[in-house]
Amino acid sequence: MRACRSEPDSGQATVELALVMPLIIVLLLIILNVGLVVRDQLAVWHAASAGARAASISPDSPGVVQQAVEDEVGLRPLHLRIIRDDDLITVEAQYPRTINLWLIKHIVPPLTLSASVTMHVQDVG
Repeated sequence: MRACRSEPDSGQATVELALVMPLIIVLLLIILNVGLVVRDQLAVWHAASAGARAASISPDSPGVVQQAVEDEVGLRPLHLRIIRDDDLITVEAQYPRTINLWLIKHIVPPLTLSASVTMHVQDVG
């Protein structure tokens, strides 16, 4: 019959997991937040594009442009700037973005996501 003896490193894997798990969780949260910032940047670009489309059809109606952007994108507060240059119209959109993750929000300053889209003014008769 064989005697049962305890292995000296039987709990080593548990201890290593306990030491590495906080690092893994922090890395996953960072990856998640980077994904959210990228999603918001794409939404800002989409808002500028929707605003430029609306402004190209009715270039003298900033209210129409603002409404078109609000209908397309749910980001608040989204700041729009409309610039007309002869037959071109440019819509610039800016969105202030803060990262609300415990320690990272003190390290990373607030971001301003921005996008600019230029289109020709359409002749709508």
